[in-house]
Order: sequence, then C-alpha cells, then structure tokens
Amino acid sequence: MYCDGDKIFIEDDDQCIDCKNYAEGVSCPLLTALGLGVVYLEDSLTVTNCGFFEKFERKLHIVRNNESNNID
Repeated sequence: MYCDGDKIFIEDDDQCIDCKNYAEGVSCPLLTALGLGVVYLEDSLTVTNCGFFEKFERKLHIVRNNESNNID
C-alpha cells in the first residue's frame, strides 16, 4: 500500500486484496483513516495482519436452463 498525492494504491502483496471489506466496497476503517487524513502513510506499507480483515470468498453457482424450446 502506498499513497501518491491524494490517492491510495493497494498492491497485490497487501492483505486488502483478499478482504471482504475491500472487495465489496465496504468502508474499511484503515483506508478511511488514510483517505480523511487522520493518519499519514510516509512510505510504502505491506498490510499483512490487519485487525479489520475478513476473508473474501467468492461463491459461484451454475444455473442451467433445461428448456430446449426457448431457442430464439
């Protein structure tokens, strides 16, 4: 994670990539604090043990259309 001007960039090594809060667009307290300027990031930081982390797991389901008469 690093800041460039007023933008926060998340890198592939950051735990944020797999976080439910980040993936679903929920307001993350860490990113919110950085965005509002409550805390400052002076160098790059690899987030590895965040207290707000919730594992994001994608669940996919196959939906089949078995009606063969619906061909357009």
